Amino acid sequence: MMPFRATFPARRVVTAILIVLGIVAGGSVGYYVLGGGAWTWSDCIYMVATTVSTVGFREVIPVGSDNGLRAYTILLIFAGGGSMLYLLSIITAFLVEGDLNVYIRRRRMEKEIERLRGHYLVCGLGRNGEQAAERLLAAGRGVVVIDHTEARIRAFMDSTGLRPPFVIGDATDEDVLTRAGLAHAAGMIASLPEDQDNLMAILSARQVNKTARIVGKSNEKRSRHKFLLVGADAVVSPQAIGGRRLFTEMLRPGVTGFLDSVLDKAEEDLGMDEIEVGEGSPLLGKRLADSEIRQRTNLLVVGFRDDVTRKFTYNPGSDWVIKSGVTLIVLGPAPSIEELRRMVAGA
Repeated sequence: MMPFRATFPARRVVTAILIVLGIVAGGSVGYYVLGGGAWTWSDCIYMVATTVSTVGFREVIPVGSDNGLRAYTILLIFAGGGSMLYLLSIITAFLVEGDLNVYIRRRRMEKEIERLRGHYLVCGLGRNGEQAAERLLAAGRGVVVIDHTEARIRAFMDSTGLRPPFVIGDATDEDVLTRAGLAHAAGMIASLPEDQDNLMAILSARQVNKTARIVGKSNEKRSRHKFLLVGADAVVSPQAIGGRRLFTEMLRPGVTGFLDSVLDKAEEDLGMDEIEVGEGSPLLGKRLADSEIRQRTNLLVVGFRDDVTRKFTYNPGSDWVIKSGVTLIVLGPAPSIEELRRMVAGA
């Protein structure tokens, strides 16, 4: 498989072109000086061009009748021919070795990332990062993955069959995050192996995007407050979640099975999601019983979150009044969730 990191050798090409132009300019000056101004600048440039390119059209400067001009022309042939050969070798290698195709693909992907809006960055394709990226893509979200190891990105694509745009680089670097389109992203998951790297990635990300939701992976429980200090909106500890899951699987297997089917949307007719009620929504000020959410969408409002206090209320009563700045937690047919989004937005 072709390497993803191939780039156009711009610096070498520019250097080779400058060398050729320098030889043409210097050679033209040389002919003009050696001829004492007997030939025009046009003739001098033409003579150098035919000599350097080895085309061999007629001589506009009679070098055969002057040993000095002949020696100068020989030097010009070697210098110019060598520089032209160097330039052609760079371009030929770029074409023959297949780098051109890789370069075109990389540029196409960069443009794709530039067009993305409201997407998600997944930093680090370890076990947790892979699962997060795969689930986001399965949910129909735009995703850009970042990893410093090209082989890990290839392995993810080969194992899942997914082809999200990606950036190879250090996710703690603001430039790398910017290349991944963080400025226009809706959120970022920092799932690097070490806590200090995740902390640095979150800190860098918050400098680029002040509003994106950032979730960090923490291996150490005592590091949680540090993640929140540098700008994370939420912190996830895989070890803590794993222990909690082992406990619930032992004592409440039916509950965990039900929640898995809901959260994973494994069944097409069942899903759980959150819907924010903003200013201007036609549902504002209505009692839950009068909102017709149940009648029109067959969704069950299992709770809501106050977006100011961040507190959850479960199983709100029929007299509960829908206010701005709350997020509804709903359960029911997955297609109906999008219908409720339209209702909330007044569409």
